[in-house]
Amino acid sequence: MKLSKEEQETIICYNEAEQQASVYTHNKALRRKLEKLAQQHPDECRLEKVSRNGQAVDYIVPVAWVKITPPRQLTEEQRKAMAERARNFGFKPKSHG
Repeated sequence: MKLSKEEQETIICYNEAEQQASVYTHNKALRRKLEKLAQQHPDECRLEKVSRNGQAVDYIVPVAWVKITPPRQLTEEQRKAMAERARNFGFKPKSHG
């Protein structure tokens, strides 16, 4: 049974008494990231369960890894400085022609 987009949830759950959080997700990018973290940090991040015919996963991660970060807001001056640094490292826009 295929779930709607609204039903494809990501749920992060932890409490103040424990040092670990559970992460349940259908999100493909987050699933890939968690899989990579589990490979790199097997003592800290582990796959608990695969469900929904492989469409969802449950991982256990340290609570310290759970963060809410607002998007980066760059000023026009910062954007220009970043573009200049990129050019200095040899990144050039593709020419069309």
